[in-house]
Amino acid sequence: MKKLLILTLAFCTISTTLQAAEKNKGEFSNLVVFLRFADEGDTIFEKPISHYEKMFNDSTEDANSVYNYFKEASYNQLFWSSIFYPAADSEGKIISYQARNPRGYYEKHSSINPDGYVDDALGANKLLREQNLVKELSDYLDTIVPADAVIDADGNGVIDNICIIVSGRSAIGNSRLLWPHRSTLYTQEGSIQGKKVNEYIMLFDDANGYGSMVTPLEINTGVLCHEMSHTLGTYDLYHGSVRTDLNPVGVWDLMSDNLSVPQSMSAYTKYKYCKWIDEIPEISQPGTYTLHPLTGDRKDNIAYKICPTGSDQYFIVEYRKKEGFDAGIPESGLLIYRVDPRYTGNNAYDGSSKFDELYLFRPGGSTTSDGKIEQAAFSAESGRTAFGGEAAQKPFYTNGETARFAIGNISTCGETLSFDLLPVASRIYLPTDTVVLAGNAGSTTAVTVEADTSWQITSVPEWLEISPTQGHTGKTTITITALTKNENTSSRNADIILNAIDEADVADTLTVSQASGEILAPSNLSATVVNGKVELTWSAPVSGSTVLNEDFENAASVANWTIRHDSENPKTWIHVEADKYTEVSDGTHAMKLESDWDSMHQDEWLISPSFAHGQRLDFHSKSIAPQKNNAHNFYYVLVSSDNGETWEILYDLKTQSTAVNVYEEISLDLTPYLSNEMRIAFRGYDDNNAGLSYWWIVDGIVVYPAAESSAITGYNIYRNGIKIATTDKCHFTDENIPEGEIRYQVSATTQYGETALSAPVGIDESSIDETPTTETAYYNRKSGLLIIPEADKVILTGIDGRTMSFTGTTQGYIDLKNIPEGFYIARIVSGNKSYVLKFFK
Repeated sequence: MKKLLILTLAFCTISTTLQAAEKNKGEFSNLVVFLRFADEGDTIFEKPISHYEKMFNDSTEDANSVYNYFKEASYNQLFWSSIFYPAADSEGKIISYQARNPRGYYEKHSSINPDGYVDDALGANKLLREQNLVKELSDYLDTIVPADAVIDADGNGVIDNICIIVSGRSAIGNSRLLWPHRSTLYTQEGSIQGKKVNEYIMLFDDANGYGSMVTPLEINTGVLCHEMSHTLGTYDLYHGSVRTDLNPVGVWDLMSDNLSVPQSMSAYTKYKYCKWIDEIPEISQPGTYTLHPLTGDRKDNIAYKICPTGSDQYFIVEYRKKEGFDAGIPESGLLIYRVDPRYTGNNAYDGSSKFDELYLFRPGGSTTSDGKIEQAAFSAESGRTAFGGEAAQKPFYTNGETARFAIGNISTCGETLSFDLLPVASRIYLPTDTVVLAGNAGSTTAVTVEADTSWQITSVPEWLEISPTQGHTGKTTITITALTKNENTSSRNADIILNAIDEADVADTLTVSQASGEILAPSNLSATVVNGKVELTWSAPVSGSTVLNEDFENAASVANWTIRHDSENPKTWIHVEADKYTEVSDGTHAMKLESDWDSMHQDEWLISPSFAHGQRLDFHSKSIAPQKNNAHNFYYVLVSSDNGETWEILYDLKTQSTAVNVYEEISLDLTPYLSNEMRIAFRGYDDNNAGLSYWWIVDGIVVYPAAESSAITGYNIYRNGIKIATTDKCHFTDENIPEGEIRYQVSATTQYGETALSAPVGIDESSIDETPTTETAYYNRKSGLLIIPEADKVILTGIDGRTMSFTGTTQGYIDLKNIPEGFYIARIVSGNKSYVLKFFK
């Protein structure tokens, strides 16, 4: 069942052997309370208390009870008992609490239910009504629960769990308030006999969802154990709202499709969240391995981890036997599933930016097809005894790429099950094909090599230094440094080959490219179709040498930056290393601004060392802040011309970026701020003392000085790799557009030669409507205002190639009085349309 508005942060490091901490063990208590609404009578609960006592607390061997389930699932480590308040009467009749409001108050507003809650974008109306109800209920329980009642068995001052059994049936859909779920009381303070009310689950007596959308599913141990497991830290393993036709785990884990007799959780769920399994050993050597049933008495040798070279995703195998609480699974056999440690649960899956934490392999399954999940178990009995390698069914990663491991000779299902881990070819894996160094001497980067064999680098050009030049099985970080400045006008390249020492046919190649140290390629190339023609604009090149170049690869370089901490909140900018939770754009380290959930003010600055005459700032940025509507959080890039005495905003991450949770390279013009004492800064702060809701990572920061204008003699325009024209301006009109896809690039010509080509920009002539010159926009030379209709963005390009961007222009004009005189092209973007205006100032 779905969780409602619960914020949980889980941090876990996966090592060669997965180690678990002490948690969810010993005696636990569960306080059960029955609730009816103001318009319902006291006879609405028809079953006697003995029915529920047995469902929760029956400790008889083989009894289908909550107590027995958690005792067995935890390998006799968790003993979860339930108590009932108000107590039943002398005849065993349920005594329930009657809420102050009728049932309709907690249902959705409609013409026939005018008192219901009105849906809003954040679900606040629904949430507050539920939280008020739980607060009301806890206040009542505080008056009737005896002081000596065991409601905090672990003694941490917090009630272990509250189970609210609501009268009648749940709603049909999981977006409604009256739907089985688990949550916490966090908008108000509640306590019972001095113990804090925190975790609670809400279930329904007569229906907790509907089988085949028709048959009501009465309260049962399956749904109880599913929801109570959330209190232990587990997450839902089904899809919430996107591609619900795909079942990543299905009936094979309690946290997905729970049965009325609760089936086992996966070994991974028991390890990662419940902490009942101490380790899941990794296997990598070919050979025969034996597994005991996951639901047996022992917790050793019940699962193995397989980690193919080249990915943080890995695979787990476990043996499931159709007996005991697992009697309801389709069949016995070996389960093989993929773990993607970047995600928590499967409920947030969207198929594009969020994927499954757990995925179980089954015949016919793929990234787009569900396959036959009921046939997921491998065994000699099923006739499916091989997986991966030469077998028809193969493991794959989240992106569909085949994983490099193979299993064969899967045995019959007995007291144990065995299988062979088969040998596969060795591999040297590089996370990227190409790295780029700045043009000056000393520019550096780092790459992590992952291999399952020893390797070496035997040839390195004189202008490069690489250390180390050999490594062994596992991960090795190599540092690549340019020993000399690249004095060419174009980049220079070297192919670095990593060879396996004992296997001649195993190798990988890394291309190292060093940009020109004299002059870079033109940048910010854009193309717009106007009246059947293509308008190209670009920015003039900057010098290839840098006045600031920071990749944060070592502590010494970070020490040159200032972290200004204008708050008492401990969360600030930190130096981070790449891992499964933190992605860096290049190398192994970056700087990260931490977000905060403790309602403490944050004002965090990352300030560069001083530099002189920087014209262009390039950096890589990744955050979840772009396009967020939090009016109290601010994320800015700033520049100072007076060594940090005063600051000007260059860039607003929230409003100007559209890249959410992915890296983007941002280029900013520093020309208006040129001085001998410049600094840049990255700042995040709040204005309501509630902290920052979104983190921010920056990496690969480079500032370039201006190139000598006399060095640039013109520009070459290339279409689909062929030079079609030259110009001495930073704009060009292509009047003859060929059919199909078109790719433009531009280079600068200098007295020393031609620069590298700019980054390409492409259009598809057949799919783009002609973009007319706007008739409603014009430049008023008298007032210095660019008069425009409402637009999402305006990009202004001067004859010198400098660009300025304006976003969210709603006032009808842009003040251009302070820009230099000259010829300009304004590209005005509104929705899916863009318009071009040319004018002289």
